Amino acid sequence: MTARRITLMLGTLLLAGLACTAFAQGNASPDRSDSMSRSMSGNGNHDAMFMRHAAADSIAEIRMGKIALDKSSSTQVKQLAQRIIADHTNANNQLMSIAARKQVTLPTEPMPMARQEADRLQALSGTAFDQAYADTMVKDHRKAIKMFGMQSQNASDSDLKQFASTTLPALKTHLQMAEQIAGNPDRGHDAMSHPDGTPMDNSGSMGMPASGSSSR
Repeated sequence: MTARRITLMLGTLLLAGLACTAFAQGNASPDRSDSMSRSMSGNGNHDAMFMRHAAADSIAEIRMGKIALDKSSSTQVKQLAQRIIADHTNANNQLMSIAARKQVTLPTEPMPMARQEADRLQALSGTAFDQAYADTMVKDHRKAIKMFGMQSQNASDSDLKQFASTTLPALKTHLQMAEQIAGNPDRGHDAMSHPDGTPMDNSGSMGMPASGSSSR
């Protein structure tokens, strides 16, 4: 074999090796990119979505609670509204602290559907308002309990998992209070007791601390 043929063969082998290396690198890059993308858009993104949704919902509950304090003459409705305002304000303060540490920007307004619901309530009065407000709180808090329950189990961030867990009891209390009013709208002017017989104090707290205010 001549030196020329040997040189040509070596050159061919070298080019083939370079082509294989480039092909392997080209195939590997998308895998690494996909893996990184999955990592960045997985649980961390879900946690951020939860924070934004929870913050917007709390703002809506506070806004509707203030409408209830202004429009209703029902003792039960006012107790529910006071409790919701206190607990959701406390929860949102905690959430803002967590979001600041995670560099997540939270909304400052309710979602559009919640704004529409607040406008609808604003147009009502008397027993019609009390019934509509209680029904809205039942619907909203059933959804919130489901969302917070899932987050308390599935959150990838330990701070958010604790936040969801410690907020759940207050949400369940709100639901119980709203369900009692929704089922008995004509008893709105009576003093309210918890379904298990526990009397409520003047703040409507049943002697329980607002969410997140217990010793942790």
